Amino acid sequence: MESSGTSSKSRSRPSNRNDDAPSVTPLLPLLLLETLRDMDRPEEVLEDEDISVSMPRRLGLSEVVRLQIQRFEEEVRSRRPQVPSQIEDLFRLVIRRPDCEEIFREAGRRVAERYWSQRSNGMRRLIRFLPRPLALVAAQRAGRRMFKELVGRSRFRITRRPAGLHIDSSLTARADPGGAACAFYSGVFAALLKLYTGRRYRVLHIACGARTAGGPCEWSVELAE
Repeated sequence: MESSGTSSKSRSRPSNRNDDAPSVTPLLPLLLLETLRDMDRPEEVLEDEDISVSMPRRLGLSEVVRLQIQRFEEEVRSRRPQVPSQIEDLFRLVIRRPDCEEIFREAGRRVAERYWSQRSNGMRRLIRFLPRPLALVAAQRAGRRMFKELVGRSRFRITRRPAGLHIDSSLTARADPGGAACAFYSGVFAALLKLYTGRRYRVLHIACGARTAGGPCEWSVELAE
């Protein structure tokens, strides 16, 4: 059984002028930049370290990033969707770093946790007591709602048997020819499954559009315990 965020009749990316219409939740850029900032915070200051020299080298601690975080905080409060091409530009900024995959995966985890926190306490408790097959169904439904806000105008589907994720022409693959940015969606999906089922899953990126001339990105899921 499978569910789709859009029609599954065609796997090609839509080719109309609305491709770059505002369609991505501002939570994505906000939490990505917050993750970048937090990764760049020094755990300790060495006695001989010149903070005035070392701190500006940390992109996440720059004034530009601080102002962008403030901007996206306002965008989140206003619930204002973002333009996909601007999100791709942000991905391109992060992929310049050697630790970009870790940043993308952690940002994805934070996005899933933010959506989970928006459920009522009663609903979260109820989900935690569901049998695992029903919890997976609940995760699938939640994922369908969540990914609609994370993929822009790209088509996607979430499958249950076997469990997996499929995105046509993903924002991450379009932004990053190396495919590291796709760790963002891996992080989202893995965290979503853990939050809903209480069990840890490995989300494997088995096909990447960045490496197949614009083909689909696909993820498979396996229990890690």
